Amino acid sequence: MTFDDDVEAAITAACEELQMTRDEIIRLIIREWLEQYGFLPVHELDEGSETKGSA
Repeated sequence: MTFDDDVEAAITAACEELQMTRDEIIRLIIREWLEQYGFLPVHELDEGSETKGSA
């Protein structure tokens, strides 16, 4: 999937900043959008999870 040049540049910058692949970033963006607009339930982390404090 290709996007407009400005979106591609933003995706590339996000990949570098977050150290994620292009596919991972696109999956994350879509999931967060779907959660924000109520199409998916919000995924909440357990308070005792290993990711605590790394967000």
